Amino acid sequence: MTAAGELGLPHVRYEDLPMTRDRGVGWAALRELGPVVWGDGWYYLTHREDVLDALRNPAVFSSGIAYDDMISPVPLVPLGFDPPEHTRYRRILHQFFSPQTLNALLPSLQAQAVDIIDGIAEQDTCEVMTELATPYPSQVFLTLFGLPLEDRDRLVGWKDAIIAFSLTDDPSSVDLTPAVEMFTYLTEAVAQQRNQRRPGILSDLLHAEEPLTDDEAVGLSMVFVLAGLDTVTSTIGATMAELARRPELRAALRDDPDAVAVFVEEMIRLEPAAPIVGRVTTEPVTVAGVTLPAGADVRLCIAAINRDGSDEHSVNDFVLDGKLHKHWGFGGGPHRCLGSHLARMELKLVVTEWLARITDFRLEPGYVPEITWPSPTCTLPRLPLVLG
Repeated sequence: MTAAGELGLPHVRYEDLPMTRDRGVGWAALRELGPVVWGDGWYYLTHREDVLDALRNPAVFSSGIAYDDMISPVPLVPLGFDPPEHTRYRRILHQFFSPQTLNALLPSLQAQAVDIIDGIAEQDTCEVMTELATPYPSQVFLTLFGLPLEDRDRLVGWKDAIIAFSLTDDPSSVDLTPAVEMFTYLTEAVAQQRNQRRPGILSDLLHAEEPLTDDEAVGLSMVFVLAGLDTVTSTIGATMAELARRPELRAALRDDPDAVAVFVEEMIRLEPAAPIVGRVTTEPVTVAGVTLPAGADVRLCIAAINRDGSDEHSVNDFVLDGKLHKHWGFGGGPHRCLGSHLARMELKLVVTEWLARITDFRLEPGYVPEITWPSPTCTLPRLPLVLG
């Protein structure tokens, strides 16, 4: 990091931030450089009010432009749109992703978590990312959208390949077959459920009073696979790592199951699976005394403001006082995460059912949790545990 850069701004190489072992240290290092930082072709906004102002102003900080380069031949509903189109989609989708609607799926999602964790409980060791954190969110998506659970492993393979493509520096070297296969799979699923309704949100949306078109339904499905699965996988991994390191926390959560909701909310605050969100400016805009040009790529550092110390609840450790405190782990403004209630449900189920069945577990001796960095989701590549 050097004090140079475009417009005389502090400069950062994002990959050099000290994030792998302790995100608190990494986000503090970025915040300390200043409210607007330049690097890798991006402007980073690191201070709370600037980030929140940008989240609330899609007319200037556009999400629609920012998602243009994602892999999809159909509109990415609702991520790829700003108001007023985005407002229409949110109005249509809201009822289907509300706590009331999702509660109807709770018995099935709970049973699936129990089934996975029961299998793990019979073992002496567990690799959490492979055995729990990756398969469970994929099963949840399939259940939610009325698709066969036996398609889980294919879905995971497609998703991993597409995300790897989106991150590569040499797109010409990547096989696009998985992207074509997943798009074909989702297109066929939408066509089938258009003709024959099945239990699940996808059919509900296709047969609603104001139904989605086929392309819109495929786009929504793509968003949930590409933006919804890895995020929950990441948070499950971070959550299980914390529980493995904190036996006193495990005991407290077992004694007071109601505290699980507060613990989960704190995990989302401290380790948001989408720690930055991308936007593109539609016109020149001044932030913290710096004028950003139209068409500027901007990164809003959500994770940095969740730990900025500006109040007693925005610190680098858990605040487990029995209360739910405001944070921006799911973003903010009109683009706040559509699947936030679902993510909370999944995390609470995993923590509750794991602690009910596996009382003693710890990190594999010698293993130190380190995320892959840089990463869009701050995910642990592996999390080996010893059980019992």
